[in-house]
Amino acid sequence: MKYNQSNGVINSPAIPSISIMFFAYNLVQTRPVMTDDMAVEYLEKLQHIQVSCDHEFYVELWMSALTGLAEECDKTSTGRVQHTLLWKSFVLVKLPSLIEKLELKKSNKFKNGNLLYSEENKYDCHECVINQLFGFKGLINACNQLVEDDIFQAADITVDILRVCLNRKLVRKEFVNRFLELEYEIDGGDTVGLTAGNILDDPSRQIIDHLVSTATTSFLHQESRVETIFKLMSEWSTKLEVAPLATLCRSLMDVPTLLDIIHLYRHPSEFISSLERLCNTWVSKADSKESLLHDYENFGTIFLFLISVIDRYEFHKNIKDVLHDDEGFCYKWLIQSGSTYDIDSLDQEKSIITRLVSTLSDASQEIPEDLIRISPRSLIELSPTIFKEALKKVVTEDIEIAMINLEPLFTHFVKPHMSYALIGVCQSLCDDILFKGKSSISFKVLNRLILEEAFPNSIIKLIGNKLLSIFDIISENGSLPSIEDTENIIRNKIAKIMMVPNWRNTKHPAEKLYYRFKMMFKSIIYGGRHKPSLIYEIFLSENYFNNDINTEYEYITGNGGAANNLFDEFIINPSSWLGPHHLDIELFRNCLEINGPRTFVDLIVEEVLSAGKKGMGIRAAELGASLLTLPIYYTWNEYLHPKTLIKIFFMDFLPSILEKKIDMYTQSYSIGIMTLSILMMIKKDTQNVGGVDVSIDEIVGINNNVDGTNDILMMDAIISEERIGGMEGVGGTKVEIEDFTKFVLSIFKQDRDNADSDNIDSKVIQNGSKKIDDKVKNESEPKLINGPAKGFIDALLIHEDIVPELKSLVNK
Repeated sequence: MKYNQSNGVINSPAIPSISIMFFAYNLVQTRPVMTDDMAVEYLEKLQHIQVSCDHEFYVELWMSALTGLAEECDKTSTGRVQHTLLWKSFVLVKLPSLIEKLELKKSNKFKNGNLLYSEENKYDCHECVINQLFGFKGLINACNQLVEDDIFQAADITVDILRVCLNRKLVRKEFVNRFLELEYEIDGGDTVGLTAGNILDDPSRQIIDHLVSTATTSFLHQESRVETIFKLMSEWSTKLEVAPLATLCRSLMDVPTLLDIIHLYRHPSEFISSLERLCNTWVSKADSKESLLHDYENFGTIFLFLISVIDRYEFHKNIKDVLHDDEGFCYKWLIQSGSTYDIDSLDQEKSIITRLVSTLSDASQEIPEDLIRISPRSLIELSPTIFKEALKKVVTEDIEIAMINLEPLFTHFVKPHMSYALIGVCQSLCDDILFKGKSSISFKVLNRLILEEAFPNSIIKLIGNKLLSIFDIISENGSLPSIEDTENIIRNKIAKIMMVPNWRNTKHPAEKLYYRFKMMFKSIIYGGRHKPSLIYEIFLSENYFNNDINTEYEYITGNGGAANNLFDEFIINPSSWLGPHHLDIELFRNCLEINGPRTFVDLIVEEVLSAGKKGMGIRAAELGASLLTLPIYYTWNEYLHPKTLIKIFFMDFLPSILEKKIDMYTQSYSIGIMTLSILMMIKKDTQNVGGVDVSIDEIVGINNNVDGTNDILMMDAIISEERIGGMEGVGGTKVEIEDFTKFVLSIFKQDRDNADSDNIDSKVIQNGSKKIDDKVKNESEPKLINGPAKGFIDALLIHEDIVPELKSLVNK
């Protein structure tokens, strides 16, 4: 019996299981998290937990993916078009690929177990799924709003789905042709000639740009073109060919969504490892000055691309595991980027810096040949100190005169062969403003550089958030009124380059994030389709807002109005609270990182208990289990990892919840379903799903070691049980079924033992025979098992094999 049916709740295919939807949204919004093998294993386990047949399970998968695409297509902002391409890539490439691998694994297991596997049954299943899927006309039409597809020559997502499913051999040709006016043949491969071999023979900018631009829209060939990009990156990096490699990096930076699409399939560390070696070791072999400057410009492009990838996926938080050479330039620079040196403490570099400051401060001087040939690595490292020394010379002058005297320095550094070195300079200037109180001159210099048309956009993307923080601080303090004229210009330039969504422009301090979490959670469990006004009414009814909360904060809304407190701001700008999707993984991730794991678990438990009172406990339990078992954080962090969250849930919350906080059967049943899902995800033994052996222990496992292949595995690491215990400082938090038995099941055992003891002591003699008084009998029964917490036990017994001791305890 299904757990949702056993509780009187029937999920409609139009509203997919939250567990499945969270899985789909997490893969798209949090990249990279899981490898394909891990994603397939998670799906297998999820299907087993829900006891879903293949047809029902696949319908919900497709519905979840199409829901995400429809939400993106519904956005009117042009900035969201890139995100639409990401979701469309998931719908038309990633999801069919996962389903194909899932079917392949099932067929292999069936064959290995000498069981009958029928291709006809597979086709029948997926054709039935497609038929049912296409019946949801409203959702299908919503996915077509922004579809402009030259490859398929039809703005109809149904045609696209049919063709990719046929190419994956999930449906039959005859089935597809019934939907199409013209007969369609299985695609035979990329006929445009965009293969690695062809491009290596002719690495022109035109063909590289064409490869990158079509990789976002050519869905039938997207995987092969991603592989081509990786091959080119590796080949050119190995051969130290900076010219074509810089062209590729430049094209990828111009289409940032392609990086996210690429990382639906491959881990970005595969970019990083090859580029790191080049940036650490490359030396120009150019003979002429012109060729040398071109080489330096190309090197700068490659270096900024490497830093951009590290920044985009927050790998700086575990840089030791991302970069393989801790003695190399890249590692050392990232550890101390923006640092300046005391010039008197330098030996060889002192004369170089002194000469550079002198030369670059005079526009009439030509830079000497030996200074031109300074390694770009040295220039990147020394640039912050060069600017510091230049600023020292003008510190006593009037600020306007100082800026005039510094103009030659600006002119030299914004040239293409030097501009990449401004990344460290800008970081140093930002630190001066934020931490050292040197606001006026430092901000003037920063302002001048950013407004320069030749200033690299890639640097603005790297420091944009810090720049916006500086504007906020300066605006609040009113310390630099002279910059007001250019502030809006710079803000607009940053927002345009970074493509910052409007919903992120509102300030979200930790106090506000707490309530946004609650609102998002409720929005999801109540169907995810409520209008903001209805969510607002839910909050009113539950007293989440009151006049005493956050009235001391004044939040500035997107339309320029001031909201005195959270209550008022939600009325003025509700969309800023709910994010771009009704299921916003980033909001949950921020809440985990800012508030910490214990508060994060507490928020989840509170919402599950609340929903349990109102008949929505099952959906809340699914969301809670997903938040605790799926990694929602980009990089390795023991304290934010699922194993830590689960351990906290077992040790610190479940016992007290069951003993003190349960008032209704439905509440304990909801907590039980959430616990059951978690237990089945961490169970070590394999479970059989349609003939497939599954072990999800690896999914919540972790490894931040780097092996000899230089391929890093972090959240998506598949690790063996033996390796977990052998890692020093890694994976210190282990979670097993035994933890549940030790911390949770023990309270039921104690409750049973106490009841047995009371039962013996309370026997009375009636009519010459021993008989238990009815009143005393009721008082001496196990209070947990037969009280409100009975729902918790009933939920766990749906899969009674998960904790064998539980059944014997109940039947004792």
